[in-house]
Amino acid sequence: MKLLGTVFTMCTLCFSVNALALNEDTTLNNQATVANAQATDNQVLEVKKVAPKTIYEAQVGDAIYVSESANVWLRACPDSRCKINAATHVGEKFSFVKFSTDQKFVLVDDGNKQQWMQTRDVQVEPCGKAKVEILEGKVAELQNKLDNYDSVVAKDYQSAKAKLEKLEKENAQLKDILSKQNTQIEDLDATRRDFADRLETKELDMQMRWWLQGAVIAFCGAIIGIICVYIPRPRGRKKSRDNW
Repeated sequence: MKLLGTVFTMCTLCFSVNALALNEDTTLNNQATVANAQATDNQVLEVKKVAPKTIYEAQVGDAIYVSESANVWLRACPDSRCKINAATHVGEKFSFVKFSTDQKFVLVDDGNKQQWMQTRDVQVEPCGKAKVEILEGKVAELQNKLDNYDSVVAKDYQSAKAKLEKLEKENAQLKDILSKQNTQIEDLDATRRDFADRLETKELDMQMRWWLQGAVIAFCGAIIGIICVYIPRPRGRKKSRDNW
């Protein structure tokens, strides 16, 4: 009788597990939808903080993932003898709430209900399905970049070509301006030399004029002096002076 009771109990447990497994996909999809909605609502109010390195450093609201351990059960209380409410898969995402007194169990929130699981069965790094989704997102991003690589390169080439043509045009304009300025500088230099030569010639002419004027004045003075020496003096006046 005891053996039959044990077999009956085991069969009942297996049936319960199978029933939970059948409803698991629907429940997980609902949980994911609710979790995503809550994450979107809380994204604005969320304050950036340092991600925990271990499960024991987790804080309220931190994302934790089911580890790769087998037999991951969700219980009603923090004890291995407590009732098993559901089962979960590797990589499922939950929100950390708190630890049990002995830290052997952790209370998690799936968006609908809070349940307990063993601390050894969770970790802070993504794994399983969550990590696959992250890697798939990176692969999709890289594939998108690869698919658009030719168009991006062509666009960059056209942009660089346009910039090069603009720079070449500006360079030609600068060369033309520089050539005109050099021509103007040469013309101004030639004009300066011409004026300098004229100024020097004018100074020489003025000096020659001054010398000639001085020579003429000196020559005239010498002639006047010579003339004055040879002019005869009146003698009548001298005799009258002697009579006095």
